[in-house]
Order: sequence, then C-alpha cells, then structure tokens
Amino acid sequence: MTDSRTAGAQRRAWLSAALLSVALLVAPLLFWLLVPRPEPVMPARREPASALLPPPQPEHAAPREVEVEPPPAPPPRETTVARAEPVRGVVLDPEGRPSAGAVVRCRDEPGMTASADTEGRFELPPEADGCTATAAQPPLGDAEPTRLAAGRDNVLHLVAAGAIAGEVVDQSGRPVEAYLLAIESFVPAGAAARGSVDGRARKVTDPGGAFRLNELAPGRYVLTVSAAGRPPTRSSAVDVEAGRTIEGVRIVLPQGATLRGRVIDAASRAPVVEAQVELDSVTSSGANAISLVLTDANGEYALEGVPARGPFSVRVRHEDYMAKIVSGLDARGTGSARADIELRMLDDGGSREELTGIGAMLSVSSSGVMIAGIIEGGPAASAGLQQGDIIVRIDGENAKELPLADCIQRLRGPVGTRVSVGVERDGQVIDVTMRRDIVVR
Repeated sequence: MTDSRTAGAQRRAWLSAALLSVALLVAPLLFWLLVPRPEPVMPARREPASALLPPPQPEHAAPREVEVEPPPAPPPRETTVARAEPVRGVVLDPEGRPSAGAVVRCRDEPGMTASADTEGRFELPPEADGCTATAAQPPLGDAEPTRLAAGRDNVLHLVAAGAIAGEVVDQSGRPVEAYLLAIESFVPAGAAARGSVDGRARKVTDPGGAFRLNELAPGRYVLTVSAAGRPPTRSSAVDVEAGRTIEGVRIVLPQGATLRGRVIDAASRAPVVEAQVELDSVTSSGANAISLVLTDANGEYALEGVPARGPFSVRVRHEDYMAKIVSGLDARGTGSARADIELRMLDDGGSREELTGIGAMLSVSSSGVMIAGIIEGGPAASAGLQQGDIIVRIDGENAKELPLADCIQRLRGPVGTRVSVGVERDGQVIDVTMRRDIVVR
C-alpha cells in the first residue's frame, strides 16, 4: 500500500517536470511570434559632394534672358462653321393672299432687292439681316416698313388700294359728257420720293360727266382732263387713303381760246404749206384732246382749244424745216391770240429744233423736277446750272409741288426776258437769274 502510493507520487512529479520543460520551450516561441518586431535601422546614404553644389558657371558670363517657349498648341480639331443664313419672308396682299411678283427692297440698302415668287415668298442675302424693308406691287400701296431678321419668316403686308370718284363740268357747272382723263402726278403716301403711275389717258363718256379711278395706291394725286376745244386742265391735289374712295372731286374744264397766225420761210418769206401746229408740253400725261392743225396754201392756221389764260407753247414742224417751239404765248382771257412763226430750212449742221428758254432739259426724278441735261452755250450753262440739279423755285415761287409741264412753261418765254431759278444741289439751294434766249439743238 505504501509502495503504491510512493509510485504514484513519483509519476506525478515526473509528469509535472515534463510539463514545465515543455512550457519553458514553448514560451519563447510564442513571445517571438506575438510581439511586433522593430524596423531595422539603415545607415543614411551620403550623396557625393558634387551633387549638392550648383553646376559650374563660366567666369564673367553676361547674364542672358531665357526665352520660355509656349507649350505647343493642341492639334486642330475638325469644326463645322455655320454659314450665314439668308433673310426669307413672304409678301401678302390686303386679303392675306400671297402676292406673286411683289418687289421687296431694303430702304437702307436700295440696291438690295428681291421679287416674290408664285407663293409670295422672297429671299434676300444674309447682309439684309436687320434692314428695314418694304414691298411694292402697283396698284396696291407699299407695305409698311418692316425690320427684317434672319432665321424667322418675315411677313410684309401690302396696303389696300383706294379710289377717286368725281365729275367734270364746264364753267357754268354743266357736265362735260366726253373727255380724256389721266393722272398727271403722284406722290406715294408716307414716302419722301415721288412715285410713278400709269399716265395713259382713258376716254370717259358719261351724261353726268362722272368718273371713277379704281385701284389707286395711297398717296397724293393730281388729275388732268381735256376735251374737244378745251385744253388740258389739272385738278387740285387729291389725297387717297388705303381702302377708301375719295368722293366728290370736281374738275372745272373751261372752254379754250383760238391761236391764229401764219407760218413762213425765214429766208424767202414765202408761206410754208402743211406745217403742223400743235400744243407743246401742256401736260406730261396723255390727256390732250386738242388735235394739231395744218397750215393752208397761204401758211395760215387756226388752233382751237389753247389755254385761255397763262403761258403756253406751240410746236411747229415741217419735213423741210427745223422744228420750232414758240413759247410765252398767252390769250389773256380774250378768247384769241396770234403768233406768226418763221421757220428755217434744215442745214448740214445737224440741228433739228430751236426754242426760246434757258437751254435745259427737264425730267421727273424721285426728288422732284430735275435738270436732266444742259444745252451747251445756253443760258443755263452760262449760269452754272448742272445736270442733276433739282428745281425748287421759279421766280420766287415754290416749285417743289409743280408738275413737270408747269415747270417747263414757266422756264420758257420770249427772248430777252429774265427768269430766276432756285435749284437744290448737294443739300444747298443755289439761286441764279438768267435771260432767256434762242436755243438750237
């Protein structure tokens, strides 16, 4: 019993010693695995001394500016350049329908125009962007000025036409049943420039002397009327508005006077037979119902229907003679006047006509009656008048509203008489006085 106890105690002591030995062996291993190890300490690397010093520089070298080149530009990229867009639009009549053939014009660039196609559409170049444009198509009134813009559908509306209705009577108030009627002059409404209209005369026959002119563009009109034995007579100015008829226009057509005389050869004093004698420049329209007459075997003529008052001119022609315009004639309300006329034979000098006046040819321009030409050696040339001058005064009277025919008659006159004329040139008015003379052309 004692021996067995002793053996057990020995086994336990031996086992304890074995476990202690194992623990002593395992503990350092666990400590080495679980405790972090410090980084190894590396000795610092020393650079060579030459690497710490600036690079050597040459002695006494002058400082120099260093040019820094800009970074290279990036390669070009493909881009699409937008093309300038034309200015497009449409022209409509007063009923809102397309107006084919209407002319569109930029007011600030008069040369920039376009015509509307069959659908009323027009196209202007890109330069028209921002211009103020209008459209015209007679007899309708011009479209109101509209500022155009590229990229939108611009619309120009033509203005409705108007009309004039009235009657023609004689001095006693009785209706003139048959006559010629024409438009003498026309100034568009709202425009500084004069316009042009159809001046062709139309025959009117009405027991009450009534007439009506339709499809008139808005503006100011002067009408001319003439009948057999009654010289061309003008109405007062009539202002036509869009879409309205101006009623009650009354034109008094007086009886004319008779001009008598004899046409003879200037050299031989012999009568010139079958010379034509007719009124000259009494109207710029076709409303002249006074027919020419021929001289008889004695060279005598009688032209009925010349103006009873005021200056007028006649033109005398024959195939063997120079044509002659006799101006400054006036019946002075007496019912008759006389003018004996001498004609000169044609020569080899090339001259075909002679007249008495200032030696200027007139025409109608957008600014008024204009000097269209100067005859060399005539009074107008000597006074310094020039082609393109606009006539604004004649003998101190405003000539801006005078029709072409009136200006012509007032500038003509007997040889040696004086006339003062004011013309506008380059924005200035120049006044000159001339002595009328015979002008050959």
